[in-house]
Amino acid sequence: MTQAQLERKNQAFIQMDAIYAPVQDTLVSVKESLRQIVPPETELLTQSIVYSMQAPGKLMRPVLLLLASGASGTIGQPHIETAAVAELIHVATLLHDDVLDEANLRRGRSTVSALWGNRVSILSGDYLLAQASLKLSQLDNCRLVSIFAKVLSNLCEGEVEQIRSSYNLTATWDSYFRKSVCKTATLFAACCESAGVLNRLSEPEIQSMRMFGEKFGIAFQIIDDLLDYTSSTEQLGKPVLDDLKNGILNAPVLLALEHFAQTPETLQRLEQLIEQLFSDETDTATQEGVSAQILQLFSQAQVVEKTQALVDRFIQEAYESIQFLPDNVYRQALLDLTVYVTQRER
Repeated sequence: MTQAQLERKNQAFIQMDAIYAPVQDTLVSVKESLRQIVPPETELLTQSIVYSMQAPGKLMRPVLLLLASGASGTIGQPHIETAAVAELIHVATLLHDDVLDEANLRRGRSTVSALWGNRVSILSGDYLLAQASLKLSQLDNCRLVSIFAKVLSNLCEGEVEQIRSSYNLTATWDSYFRKSVCKTATLFAACCESAGVLNRLSEPEIQSMRMFGEKFGIAFQIIDDLLDYTSSTEQLGKPVLDDLKNGILNAPVLLALEHFAQTPETLQRLEQLIEQLFSDETDTATQEGVSAQILQLFSQAQVVEKTQALVDRFIQEAYESIQFLPDNVYRQALLDLTVYVTQRER
C-alpha cells in the first residue's frame, strides 16, 4: 500500500456513506430497476422475492460497478441496468446457497428456505437469474452476456470445489484460491470488467479493471473467512466457527495448519480438535470447549495478523491494477472501498 493508503487505513473507520456518495443518486435508479422485476401475479413468489431483495445488504457489487464506471468514463442507463444484473445474480446465489448449506439464518435474519421451504428458495433464485438474463438481453451487448455467463459457470465450479475440499485437512492453497475466485471474486471481477467494456476502454485496460475486481474479491473473501473467528454471533449473524463446523477449511485454518507444520505434536492436536468439531456426535457443550481450544491455538499461530497480511497483499495488487485511471472522486472511492474491506465487521 502507499503511505497515503496506510494513513487512511489507520484513520477512524471509513463510513460506507462517504464511499457511496459519488454514486448515491445513480444507486437510486439501480434500486428502481430491481423493484421492477418483482412478479405481481404469483403471491408466494412475490413475497419471497421482496423478502430476499430487502435483506440488509450494502449493494456492494452494484456500487463497485458504478464507481468503476465513473472512474473510467461515464455512467449511463446501460451501467445502471448492468449493476442491477450483478445484484440479481448475487441475491440468487444466496438463495441457492442457503439451500445447499441448510442455513436457517443469514446475517441474523431467517432465510427464505427457512420461511417458505427449499423449493421456493430455489425457484426464487432461478427467477432472479432469469430476470438478470432478460436485462442482459435487452442491453444488446454480447460481451456482457459472455462475462456474466462465465460468472454463472464459475459459481457452479466454485460450489463443487467447496464440496470436494470440505472436511479435508489436506486441502491446499490452490484449491482455496480457486474456490474463492469462483464463488466470490468472479462477480466482483465481472462488475469491474463490465464497466470497462461499457466505457469502451482498450482491452489491456479492461483486463486491468477485471484484475482489480478479482483481487478485491479475494481480499473480501479472506476477511469474510477471518470474521468467522473474530466476530461475535451477534455481529456476524451466525455462530462463530460456523464455517469450520461445516467442514470449510478457509484461509485462517490453512495458515494455522501451515504454522504448526514444524511442530508435529501441536499440529496433530489441532487436527484432532478440528475433527472433533466436524463430528455430529459432539454435543454443544463439548463443541464450545473444542472451539475455545482451537481459537487459542489460532492465537498462538498469530492467525489474525497473518490473515490481515494476506489481505493487504491482495489489496495492494488491486490498487496497482488501476493506477492508469485518472485521479477523480470515483477512483478515490474505489480505493477507500478497498480499505473498508479490511475494516468491516460483518
